Amino acid sequence: MLRIAICDDDKKDIEYMEEIISESGMDKNEVYFHEYGSGEDLLMHIKELPSCDLLILDMQMGEMDGHETAAAFRKVFPKTTLVFWSGVCRPTDESFKATPFRYLFKNYSKEMMIQEMQAVVREVKSKQTFPYIIGNYYYNTVRFEPDDILYIENYRFGSIIHPYQEKVDYDFEKKGDIKTKKKLNELYEELQPFGFEYAHNSYIVNMNYVTKMSSEGDLKLKDDTLLRISRSKQKSFREAFSELMGYKY
Repeated sequence: MLRIAICDDDKKDIEYMEEIISESGMDKNEVYFHEYGSGEDLLMHIKELPSCDLLILDMQMGEMDGHETAAAFRKVFPKTTLVFWSGVCRPTDESFKATPFRYLFKNYSKEMMIQEMQAVVREVKSKQTFPYIIGNYYYNTVRFEPDDILYIENYRFGSIIHPYQEKVDYDFEKKGDIKTKKKLNELYEELQPFGFEYAHNSYIVNMNYVTKMSSEGDLKLKDDTLLRISRSKQKSFREAFSELMGYKY
């Protein structure tokens, strides 16, 4: 999943930019949008972002302008694709110190804005990297991307990976568990930005594959696997799931 931050003091402009992005080759289901009403708001919450693939930044906002915001943002996310957009401000030498990929104007026609944003989307996708989880099965090795995995459970010597069979194409003669030496907490750190959350101390679940969640804490995954959310994880799991669904829909 890609994380896109939009910082603008006009809510309508934020909604318009989200519409432009969704019409520029970015599937709505592969994006988390993070909205900020000012530079101060963005910087106050920046440490809550596990990653950021694209920042769309208005140049003229309240007390903290785009230049100042961009400089502070770059200290945390030096490699994020940055796009300035403005209604009145023209680019200056100061603008390019933050190495923006594009400088857009709000008075562009929708057609022109989409054309420019398509180039931005291509840039973002070209830089996108996924963590690969290596699983071992007897003498075989399987490499998983986040979307290949339904859930991962704790195991004495590491973790057991449960793949989504429709996504993973392999055929081994023997049946058995696919294991990795990585501990569950290590895998959670890598996979949390891609929609994984603890449903129990002993397993993390890819929430993108949750199809049903009961008030009693029963979980049903896309392949009909049934799991249980522990009482201690009910609140955090439901909040994470609601956030994910909010970004997607």
